[in-house]
This record gives sequence, C-alpha cells and structure tokens, in this order.
Amino acid sequence: MSLFGQLDVRLDPWAVEYGSELPLGAALDDEPQPDVDPEVELSRGAWEPLVPAHDTPAPPRLAFVDGVRRIEARVLVRHAQTLAHGAFGSFGVGAVLSEDGRAAIVEARAERVLALGAGLSLPAAVHVSPALAYEPLSTSETKPDAPLARLQEAMRAAEEALAQRLAQQGDTLVVCDGPLRPSAFAGHGAGTTLGYVKRLFETYLDPALLRVVARLPAGARTPLIALRAPQRFARLAWFLRLAAPHPGDIDLAGLVRLEVRDGVGVEAARRLADATARLLPRFAPSRGRDPRAPQNLLPIGALEQHLRRLLGDPRVVRRHIEAVLRAPRRVEELKPA
Repeated sequence: MSLFGQLDVRLDPWAVEYGSELPLGAALDDEPQPDVDPEVELSRGAWEPLVPAHDTPAPPRLAFVDGVRRIEARVLVRHAQTLAHGAFGSFGVGAVLSEDGRAAIVEARAERVLALGAGLSLPAAVHVSPALAYEPLSTSETKPDAPLARLQEAMRAAEEALAQRLAQQGDTLVVCDGPLRPSAFAGHGAGTTLGYVKRLFETYLDPALLRVVARLPAGARTPLIALRAPQRFARLAWFLRLAAPHPGDIDLAGLVRLEVRDGVGVEAARRLADATARLLPRFAPSRGRDPRAPQNLLPIGALEQHLRRLLGDPRVVRRHIEAVLRAPRRVEELKPA
C-alpha cells in the first residue's frame, strides 16, 4: 500500500521559512475587532498606573504553559482535479511549575502531523522513518498558510488541554501563552487560567488611555478593560509592564497583555491582575539573555528550548521526509519493527 493512499504528494523545494514557492491563495483573515470597555474597574478619567501592595496575596503554585511548532517540509498534493497545499509539521507542548522558590518542567511532549488543505486527508499516519510518524490532519481551507494554521490550532488545543489539567489542581494559577479561546474554559478550575500575550499587535485603547499605558513603571498594571467580540467571548484584560524600557526604546516596550474570562467577575479579575503584577516581573529575563526579553519569561524560554530538543534536528528530519517523497516506499517498510 502507498504511504499516501490515492494522493499524489510532491515536495515544495523552497526552504520552509520562505513560504510556498507556488501560493494558491491569499493570507489568512484577521480576527474581528472586539468591543472595548475601559471603565470596568475605573472610569476613563481616573485611569492611572496601578501598583499592587507588597502584601498582595499570591497563589502558592504558578504554572507556565507554552508550545513550539515548526514546518519541516511543505508539499503540494493532487487528487483528481484538486490541487492543495500541505505541510509536514511538528509541535511540542509542556509546562513549568514554580512552587516554593523552585521551578521545574513537569510535562513535555512532541507530536508530528501532516496537514493537508482543501479537505484532503490521508488514510493513516505517514512513517517517514521507524522513529518519525506523522498523524493526518485536514482543513477545508485552500489558502497557502492553511496547513500552518491547522498545525497552530492543534498545538493550541494541546496547550489548552494541559492548562485545564493544571488548573484543576487547587491553588494553581496557570499562565498560558497566547490569547485565550472558549475551549480553554471547559471544566472545573478554568477561572485560574490566564492568557499571556507578549506581542501586542493590537492595544484596543484610544490615544488618551495609551498615554497611561506608556507611563506604567515596572511592576505596574493598567485598570481592567473588557473585550467582547461576537465571534469569540467576553474577556477581562489588563496591560502589565514587566521591566522598564532601555534608553532609546519605544515607550510601549516591556509590556504584555493578560486576560481571563469575564465570568470570573471583576473582583476576582482584580486580584489576579494584582497577583500577576507582583509575580511575573520576577521571571523577566535580561535582554542579554533573551532577545525577546522581558516578555519571554525565564520559565517559558527554558521550556521552549527543551521542547525544541524534543522535536529533533530539523535538517535530519527534513532529509527523511525528502527521501520518502523522492523515492516513495511502501508503508510496511517504514513502520517500527
């Protein structure tokens, strides 16, 4: 039996960082803009940097959940009259638990997928070597980046499942990389899961309130804001300054946005916001240690390095994929003994 069933799978020879050599469509659409209410905690005229008290209660355990992903080879797939993009990709997901002054990686795993667009799907996992098996994924989208978006979705789902399990452990505050999605809130304990957005493509605030954000000192936060989008869900969010900007930096340097579902209530969200302002700056790396400092917190950076090691050397992995695509073998030859 063929590795790819009835599908004709061919290698796109361009290096993965350059995208596809033969784009078949446009880029992915942007997320719809939410309605913004900045007067959840303080009125607009009373907005000012908020610095929590030194005795602000903090959860005894803090968990950081993150993932890494990569495309290892892009492919073009033909079936009858359908031509679609596909990608061999891998992702790793894990968590770091900080408790009693110590931090350790408590879970880490890697998965490999072959994602195909245009609704095409593979009959079974593709083994490109005895140790490398790619599970089939499919998306109905036909855009060039659709396989990458499907890989990202699979990684986010794995992150959220891990965050849910950790949040079910009492007294644990879970910081999950990226904005929260509705699926992150299923089950008990979901209210202790925060979204951590370290790249601020959108601030949601008008110029007057942005001037308050720009004045935040290290360890200070903004008042809560509400974000409500018809295609998502309502969140309570706040901006936090992890470290002061370096001389010559933009005035919004060192900022992150955190968010929690609005169902936790304003008082609980305020306590969480104060706790993050007290705790998270302690984990900020120096710029000499991490080029994404201070937003790429020390536990997250260490976890990312560990997960990338789990994924293996991308050059070796790609060579296995290229060997299979250029000289296809039967499934039985590549499965583990």
